[in-house]
Amino acid sequence: MLILIVDDEIKVAQSLQLILKLEGFEAQIVTSGAAAFEELARHPYDIALLDLNMPQIDGMTVLDHITRNHPDTSVIVVSGESEIRKAVHVLKAGARDFVRKPYTPEELIFSINNVREKIQLERDNQAMIATLQESEALHKFIVHHSPDLVYMLDHQGNFTFVNNNTAERLGYKRQELMGRHYSSVVYPDDLDLAQRYFMTNATLPHHESIELRLQGKNKGNIIHAEIRSIHIERKLAGGYRLGRARKPDTHAIGTYGVARDISEKKRAEEIIRFQNNHDLMTGLPNRSLFHERLEQLLSRARSTNETFALILIDINRFKLINDTYSQAVGDSVLRSFAERLGRCCTAVDTLARIGGDEFALLMPTSGPADTFARARAERIVEETMMPIRANGHDIHLSVSLGITIYPDHGNSCQDLMKNVDTVLCNLKNRSINSYGFYNTTLENKNSQKVFTENLIRQALKNDQLIVHYQPLVQVSTLKVASIEALARIQLSSGNILMPTQFIETAEETPLIHDIGARVIEIACRDLKDLNRRGIKTQVSINVSAVQLQMENFAGIVLERIHFHRLRPQDIELELTENVLIQDLKTTVANIVELAGAGVNIAVDDFGTGYSSLCYLDRLPLNTLKLDKSFIQKITPENPAEPIIPAMIRVAEGLQLRFVAEGIETRQQHEYLLIHGGTIGQGYYYSRPVAKEQIIDYMLAHHDTAGTFQQTKSQQASPG
Repeated sequence: MLILIVDDEIKVAQSLQLILKLEGFEAQIVTSGAAAFEELARHPYDIALLDLNMPQIDGMTVLDHITRNHPDTSVIVVSGESEIRKAVHVLKAGARDFVRKPYTPEELIFSINNVREKIQLERDNQAMIATLQESEALHKFIVHHSPDLVYMLDHQGNFTFVNNNTAERLGYKRQELMGRHYSSVVYPDDLDLAQRYFMTNATLPHHESIELRLQGKNKGNIIHAEIRSIHIERKLAGGYRLGRARKPDTHAIGTYGVARDISEKKRAEEIIRFQNNHDLMTGLPNRSLFHERLEQLLSRARSTNETFALILIDINRFKLINDTYSQAVGDSVLRSFAERLGRCCTAVDTLARIGGDEFALLMPTSGPADTFARARAERIVEETMMPIRANGHDIHLSVSLGITIYPDHGNSCQDLMKNVDTVLCNLKNRSINSYGFYNTTLENKNSQKVFTENLIRQALKNDQLIVHYQPLVQVSTLKVASIEALARIQLSSGNILMPTQFIETAEETPLIHDIGARVIEIACRDLKDLNRRGIKTQVSINVSAVQLQMENFAGIVLERIHFHRLRPQDIELELTENVLIQDLKTTVANIVELAGAGVNIAVDDFGTGYSSLCYLDRLPLNTLKLDKSFIQKITPENPAEPIIPAMIRVAEGLQLRFVAEGIETRQQHEYLLIHGGTIGQGYYYSRPVAKEQIIDYMLAHHDTAGTFQQTKSQQASPG
């Protein structure tokens, strides 16, 4: 048996050729539709294994060509095509079978053997026809041994002839069917369709067909059949002709028909349909089918004023199970979990797996939906509390259940799904089993992140990202030592969005690089303008950990400094201590390069992380900024905070400039002054303000001695 492999992916085709060779088949490879046409013209092939998705001439065109020009070549479509309508279409277009990628070698060989058997049967049939041609016995033999069901009906719809295959397939003896009405072998649900087809007075074109289900003597024997029929009349001059319509007159012989068993094709279509609408691991409906059922239930509820509940079920921290025990154990747990959920459902419910560890339950109710939903949620929690045994381990799960009720919590599929997801988003971080109903006070954190991300993009596009400046003040003279650049988003409404409202979201996306680059550019440009006006100062710029992990970050910063003709020592980059303790290779390399070029490095918010002192001396740092939480402990009721003097001494010992953040009262300012603190920052001196306002402030608090110059005598290299 000669097989032609038609696939544009040569490696896939070669692996397929090897599989066939091991099974004793001879196979040739072509990698395009054009090559397939040429090869088929040169050599006859028994079977063609055809991929649908090929450039230029696609698989459907090749299938049509083979069907029209090479009827002796049977086609098995081997494709990754997932759309069910496409798969069904190729079967109807003449393909013998459809094998969906990825497949096992056994599945492919099974399909080839099936087609080979059919080919052999057809060839045997053809051989018999050739042997018995032009004989009356031949005609009887062909009719009775045809693989199709051949029959004749009189004008009343009663059988006047059936071939042996018809009787055998339906489980009758031929004599039992003679005189019976056709309706006795039609599946009850298809009787109306059969009545319109067989008993119509309209002409039946020879190419017109209908699909019906036939029911055998054994009621469980159902055959899917494609039926073609023609009306036959006796000619006055003798012989027969095709009738124009079903007419109960003396010339009408009846209806001649052929029913082809398409049960295997229907089963293949059902398998494809099931695979496209169900989760293959659990056998439950998938997201696509779930949304279809939700639309149907919503449409019915609108017309009948019914109510229903939607429950979204999430397994808390399921990723830990995969990471701890393996994905195979995780899959086993999911199957067991799905079975337990199934025990909590009724026949009218729809339970679906719509995500990795996320399930959804549609629950029509005949009473108060919230009461039924609450009872069902409690049952699910109780059912899933018991440990699941998997691969010798007892796996304990906790679940979160979000609940929405139609129409109270939404009038559309989108609203119901969005709101139930909001409930789940607020519940699933808990480690205990819990459920909750939607209410308008809940906030969808994921939706907020999407909103914030879009807002940042618009701000960058429309130049709404601005920089305000806050002075760092010498506590003894109240003169400005330096200024800090702080990012803001100026909304179109005029309101200001603070960094705490958008930086966290930005750090989860590449947007943090765009924000960082924009702030550095604005700060350098503004510092150049200050210098032009005769104001010499230093600008501090906050840098994210994500930026520091970027290759050549130091080079990018230095390039902008040189572009604006600034001195590197007039720029200070503020890093949080959590960035420094990670000791990542790229981060440290960027810090060392920047410090080596003269850029000052500050530790911001010191005391909020691990507060490790080792990196203060190990890295090339210039400034230590104590977190505001310490200075803000100084109140009339608590006039002292011993950590502050201690940290001032640490900074002095390491020759670091010490800055106390968050000074808001005179008492806090004086406490810092008494204990030797040199520089303070906070609302007591000034809020962050725009460039022109910071210029006015600096002119009013001008330091004729110039900016603070770092005099640290030695800087240890990181190690």
